[in-house]
Amino acid sequence: MTNVCLFRLDDITPDMDWSKFYRVKAIFDKYKVRPLLGVVPDNGDAALVRGEYHEDFWEYMASLERSGWLIAQHGYRHVYETKDAGLLGLKKASEFAGLPYETQYDKLKKGREILQKNGLNATIFMAPGHTYDRNTLKALRRLEYTCVSDGYANLPYYTKGLLFVPSRSARPRLSPGLDTICIHCNDLGERDYGELENFLEANHQHVIPFSEILDQLWYPKKTWKVRMQERRNLLLYRIRRYAAGSERLQAYLQETWDADSRRRTRNRILGLPRLVHTRSRGRRRQK
Repeated sequence: MTNVCLFRLDDITPDMDWSKFYRVKAIFDKYKVRPLLGVVPDNGDAALVRGEYHEDFWEYMASLERSGWLIAQHGYRHVYETKDAGLLGLKKASEFAGLPYETQYDKLKKGREILQKNGLNATIFMAPGHTYDRNTLKALRRLEYTCVSDGYANLPYYTKGLLFVPSRSARPRLSPGLDTICIHCNDLGERDYGELENFLEANHQHVIPFSEILDQLWYPKKTWKVRMQERRNLLLYRIRRYAAGSERLQAYLQETWDADSRRRTRNRILGLPRLVHTRSRGRRRQK
């Protein structure tokens, strides 16, 4: 498969930052891209309250769905209750992972009923914090969900009776295979809008609608090969996250940078002894 991507917008609530949402929507409309919308059925997370409450929220979501945007259920209340990192292990906080099956089923059912009551028929699920466990998946199957927007493989796959569509990136970029780029409109800054538009201008031919994924008739099961691929991607993600938070590693990467990939690789291999020596010296000073 040629490298392609989808977009999803998380934390869609009646009291989100509407000015940022409308600005992002205008960019997507310009390039005829319709992202997946992750709607929180009954928001209880004060951190997501960023603007004036829109009384016509549900009518507006239904109109977007009619125009080709897909709706996903983004949790229930978006309130983390456990410190369980779930199956992916990306975040030690969850609205679902670690809770008993019946508790999770009840929360998912209530969330789905709210969406249905307001005219939205979401069969796609996305968990807050990317945290879910086997009980979450069992409850989703019982409630007849068909798809989960998550996973770290390079291509969609079936497991536990559900289709998993990978979501590995938080910034606009093309990754190997297929990826869903996850955007939180509430948190966008001025530079982010330019980055998004520049990406779409250069790569709009590589952006596909989520509905195209759902229309495919066949996807592989989660074989050992897919599991190894997902573990590799998760490991690389953790390494990048660690590197991003390490001033020493950031300085090393900057010092060894070169536009030529071969020279860059050579610089970083030759610089490893100095990096290790600096780390050891720092530990001795702490003692």
